[in-house]
Amino acid sequence: MHIEIGPANLVIKCEKQGIAYETDREKTEGYLIAVLGEIRDCLPVLREKAHRIHRTTHMPETAVMMIDAVKKVDEATLTPMAAVAGTVSEMVRDFIRGEDADLITVNNGGDIAVHNGTGREVTIGIGDIRTGRATPYVLKINGLDDFGIATSGFGGRSLTLGLADIVTVIAENSAVADAAATFLCNSVNVETNKVQRKKASEIDPSTDIPDELVTVRIGDLNEDEIQEALNKGLTAASHLKKKDVIYDAVLLLKKRMVTTIAGDEYIRLEVHNGG
Repeated sequence: MHIEIGPANLVIKCEKQGIAYETDREKTEGYLIAVLGEIRDCLPVLREKAHRIHRTTHMPETAVMMIDAVKKVDEATLTPMAAVAGTVSEMVRDFIRGEDADLITVNNGGDIAVHNGTGREVTIGIGDIRTGRATPYVLKINGLDDFGIATSGFGGRSLTLGLADIVTVIAENSAVADAAATFLCNSVNVETNKVQRKKASEIDPSTDIPDELVTVRIGDLNEDEIQEALNKGLTAASHLKKKDVIYDAVLLLKKRMVTTIAGDEYIRLEVHNGG
């Protein structure tokens, strides 16, 4: 099922006892409209850096999930809008769970919330967000009933401070995965005159990071610059994994890849390029 309302572009797949079925479109669309309404009503707060937000008891569930996700990842640099797409996926998945589905995936433009009660291994390919084509990298996830996966990078839907072509994160839910993917994309960085940056407000006047310098062009980086940028991202990802904020991450820049995955019990990375 494909549902597109406002900024949300959802592809929803469900199974019961191994048989695909479609959830009730009208009810799902109504719920999605309500979730987007909660976000809209809280936008002035959700566009603030998370460390400035202290009281959330009066706020709706959607806004609280966004705030909690970025506070787990990095409240100093992120606004809750860094988790918006993943939060929408998570909320819709949990709404559909009331139908007792065995398998649910809600994909909101690459930010995916998964419920897997089948016991089967889940295979997720990592796509190139600029070309829409598959990369050689495939994730095999086994033994996780509920989790989220998000992909971000330069040239995607959102602005980035960093250089990463692709950062894919697996976490306990898609809100945290979304926030972490944004943060790790920003972390894959290096100081060089080969990268052109502009104030975010010059590109998108409605952005939640108007004063940040975001990447608009990446030149021909040399090997040392690529490795330095990737190492910074890997260090940040390893720190989040050590704190149990994320399960794992895969980071790609200029056809080089680094990852925190190293014989994990639940998550495997396969490379389908013959190398």
